[in-house]
Amino acid sequence: MKQCTILLLAAVLLLPAWGFARTQVPASRIIAQINEGKAVQYSDAEIIGILDFTSIRDTTADERREGIKGIFNGSTSTYWSHVRVPLKFSRCVFRGDVLAYVHDDDAEKTMNVIFYQDASFAGCEFQGKSHFKYAKFKGQADFKNTTYGSEALFKYAKFSVDSDFSAARFQDDANFKYVEFPATAVFTDAVFRREANFKYAEFPMAADFEKAGFQGEANFKYAKFRAAAIFADAAFRRLANFKYAKFSQNPDFSGSDFAGSSDFKYAKVQGKPFTHDLLKTR
Repeated sequence: MKQCTILLLAAVLLLPAWGFARTQVPASRIIAQINEGKAVQYSDAEIIGILDFTSIRDTTADERREGIKGIFNGSTSTYWSHVRVPLKFSRCVFRGDVLAYVHDDDAEKTMNVIFYQDASFAGCEFQGKSHFKYAKFKGQADFKNTTYGSEALFKYAKFSVDSDFSAARFQDDANFKYVEFPATAVFTDAVFRREANFKYAEFPMAADFEKAGFQGEANFKYAKFRAAAIFADAAFRRLANFKYAKFSQNPDFSGSDFAGSSDFKYAKVQGKPFTHDLLKTR
């Protein structure tokens, strides 16, 4: 009787672990769904293997960039993979790399991806690479509450509508260099543990970094803010680099904490030199 009681107690204690166990999904299955034209939707799943969106069958050559010569190498061919189905991943863990950009030096070719429908990765964890360099998001891009174990590479990515990175956790570099955000860019409550690179980024609509935490350099050098630039209650632990940045209206730095150094040299607000009274709490 005592032994049965112990076994029953052990089973009860293990119930939470069983209840929260994630379903394992091979990355190859997701690629197969895309090839079959089926919508992709997974919640609380572990994605096993490399999820390489450039490997789908619907791929075409970019004739405009065919044979373009690089600075340090020979001619390079560019290809686009067309993801035409919606993607919805909720609270998933990607054990391997997630690739929407692959450059092969030996074959001298670059593979990029266009997402035609909404692409949602809300609440997901990227344990490997997350490479979305040059990716085009024609629908909504939902990356809120995501976690990145290595560099989050969004350099040159293009967003067509709102992009949501609120409450994202960037454990390594967050690379949004040269990104043009045509609609509202939301980074509220995001935490950047290393460099947040928004150098040359353009924000024609609101750029919302309210309560964001910058533990590494916040690099907004040459960035252009054509609408509201919201950094209220943000925390800058290292260099806040806004050198040469341009603001079309007064930025909101109310309540921000500049524990590190800041550089607003040559920054302009409505065409006039940036003045440090704009950093005062309002």
